[in-house]
Amino acid sequence: MLLARDGRPLHRRVVAVAVAALMATAASPGAWQTPAADAGKPDVTTLAWGDNGSGQLGDGTTIHRSTPVSVCAPGRTAPCTRFLTDVVGIAAGTTNSLALRKDGTVLAWGDNDSGQLGDGTTINRRTPVRVCAPGQTAPCTRFLTDVVDIAAGTSHSLALRKDGTVLAWGNNGGGQLGDGTSTNRRTPVRVCAPGQTAPCTQFLTHVHTITAHGGHSLALRKDDTVVAWGTNGFGQLGDGTTINRRTPVRVCAPGQTAPCTQFLTHVHAIAAGRTHSLALGKDGTAFAWGENGFGELGDGTTTNRRAPVRVCAPGQTAPCTRFLTHVSTITAGGRHSLALAKDAALAWGNNDLGQLGDGTTTDRNTPVRVCAPGQTAPCTRFLTHVHTIDGGGQHSLALVDDQRPRHWFVP
Repeated sequence: MLLARDGRPLHRRVVAVAVAALMATAASPGAWQTPAADAGKPDVTTLAWGDNGSGQLGDGTTIHRSTPVSVCAPGRTAPCTRFLTDVVGIAAGTTNSLALRKDGTVLAWGDNDSGQLGDGTTINRRTPVRVCAPGQTAPCTRFLTDVVDIAAGTSHSLALRKDGTVLAWGNNGGGQLGDGTSTNRRTPVRVCAPGQTAPCTQFLTHVHTITAHGGHSLALRKDDTVVAWGTNGFGQLGDGTTINRRTPVRVCAPGQTAPCTQFLTHVHAIAAGRTHSLALGKDGTAFAWGENGFGELGDGTTTNRRAPVRVCAPGQTAPCTRFLTHVSTITAGGRHSLALAKDAALAWGNNDLGQLGDGTTTDRNTPVRVCAPGQTAPCTRFLTHVHTIDGGGQHSLALVDDQRPRHWFVP
């Protein structure tokens, strides 16, 4: 997820979709707010590029694109003459895409085999369709409204509403929709409250931020605690177990084992990798849990963790005695993690394609600094003046203060 220096999300894991006019002026929790959200400023355009086998680029075709194309307006067919506007937030699943509009409605397009587009069907869509309101069946006559944040996992989708409740739809095989079942949903359902079982009578509330990746979902609540649900084979839910959860569970405090009696608190931001999770504490410390086979937890080991551990300081080896501090931003790629700390861009985890940006292809189990453009290992100059960062599946992005995006990976 792309994050601002203050740690607030600016957009969700964009794999194939981007909004022109990359810099944001403000961010509501979890949504990439573009200048289109500001009165009197011109609309931005929604662009997409890359794999398009399921129509996830939204241009009305299934033709792969190596350069950006405009996403069509709802109801259009190729060749489109009208295009998607009024967008303030975007998110990408593996082969589907979501857009949050200024009016609080949500559009979706691409792969729909699990119902992840939320239009009541399992039909792939090459151009955007509106996400249905809860309880609707196709053809829907009412549509989702009052949304302030969106997120996408591999084949499920989430929406945060103004009232602090969370809705989910799509694949639910691991419980990632949080409705107490493992039934796929073609239209949104409410995420249950912790401790509920289906059919739930109480639902998750007071949520500030949502994120998702792979088959798990996370929510940061307004009391600065974190809940998680879905697949948990590597401990990515942080509840001390490897048991999949169909309703939210609280993330344990560091050092706890199941059944936990203390829980993670004072959290400022969250991020989800494919099978690992991150949290940023209000004191600028970073925590991680879940899969660690590539060092993506940054604790100096490659041991999976079922509860949060502190991320080590650069240069440390396990058992670490110093830990990462002064962190303002965290984000997660597929199997790597990134942070901004004191204006330095740091990365750790999987590095087979150079996604850590340290000039090598060596995996790192503690943070290393991202090199400056033009450097080769061992680097003597490092990336500075970083405003935002993002981790993709196997690549990384940074936006520096001159507002020009940088990316790093080894082709």
